[in-house]
Amino acid sequence: MPKIVLNGVTVDFPFQPYQCQQEYMSKVLECLQKKVNGILESPTGTGKTLCLLCTTLAWREHLRDTISARKIAERVQGERFVGQDLSSWGNATAAEGDPIACYSDIPKIIYASRTHSQLTQVIGELRNTSYRPRVCVLGSREQLCIHPEVKKQESNHMQIHLCRKKVTSRSCHFYNNVDEKSLEQELATPILDIEDLVKSGSKHKSCVSGLSMGRMEAHEDQGSPGFALPTGLIPLPFPLG
Repeated sequence: MPKIVLNGVTVDFPFQPYQCQQEYMSKVLECLQKKVNGILESPTGTGKTLCLLCTTLAWREHLRDTISARKIAERVQGERFVGQDLSSWGNATAAEGDPIACYSDIPKIIYASRTHSQLTQVIGELRNTSYRPRVCVLGSREQLCIHPEVKKQESNHMQIHLCRKKVTSRSCHFYNNVDEKSLEQELATPILDIEDLVKSGSKHKSCVSGLSMGRMEAHEDQGSPGFALPTGLIPLPFPLG
């Protein structure tokens, strides 16, 4: 995949980006590096989702590489490592004068969407990239619950009430299976969308919401410096406000 350098960050893109895409990604990076909010728009069909994913994940990797370089530099006391000056690995900071010191400082990415179908599109675009972050998809009970008694409730309020009642009383056999079934090999895949989770939950008769939250907690546990990364990407089916 082509690699382009924007604002000092190397971005892997599935193809040679158009000029408008490069400008869009540069603005995304500018917002991330300055820790400011950004309102960006681009015409339909210009690859906004792909640009957002590649740019933000490249930025996270840049932060991770900076931490690795700093830790190696501390161990070798400033000497060259494998014939390469460690400073060439980058000197990323979360913001001006605000250096990233450890792996736990690397921020999570929350991708909020208005509909669940848009989340499916996001996951599809992510699979087309070279990036493989740990992903946790969060959704409503209406989308995730596979308990037949809960699903037949007419309102979301009733679904929530009945679900909580069954979970609290340990009378939901789907929820009771979460700990055991969360170790299934197919659930170890880093990128799963809502349909994947529902299919796996139905197959193994396990609560989909519980599996999703379990994946997020597992990623948190692996977020210490001795492991890879904290949770990478968390798509949400509702806007944050």
